[in-house]
Amino acid sequence: MSRKEIYTRYMEKFRKALIENYDALGLRASGEFAESLEYDIQRNKLVMLGALHSIFMEKGRGPGVFPPLKTIEEWIETKRGLPAIFLEKKKQFAYIIARKIAEEGITVPNENNAGKVISDVVTLFLGEYLYELFDEIGEEYMREFDFQSDIRNLLQAA
Repeated sequence: MSRKEIYTRYMEKFRKALIENYDALGLRASGEFAESLEYDIQRNKLVMLGALHSIFMEKGRGPGVFPPLKTIEEWIETKRGLPAIFLEKKKQFAYIIARKIAEEGITVPNENNAGKVISDVVTLFLGEYLYELFDEIGEEYMREFDFQSDIRNLLQAA
């Protein structure tokens, strides 16, 4: 198996673990977080990309910035369990929610978001899967070299 195939397998495992944690914490509304997760493999650099709001799910957001109303309207349309009045008066409720966020921010953890949607998975990945990845990459790396020939060449050169 090539290095790229090994990296791809682990990045896919990481992506799936992020989605599982997101669902387990009950944070899915539109599903944009899960749909936006994609990874990029550049030689030996592995990058996971996601929706802009991912950081707010993880750490919350401070007051002072009025969030985009359209995003909150979309959230109202897709969030399950909201009272029907939210859909009936979507623009008004979106404005009220945005104003409250702008004035108070969003603290995470809170009663609707325990936090650590991303960091718990990163900790697991770094603590467990990364060692497995290194083992597999090490085996692949070792197969790329003919150490007997290299040692023989070093001894002949000496």
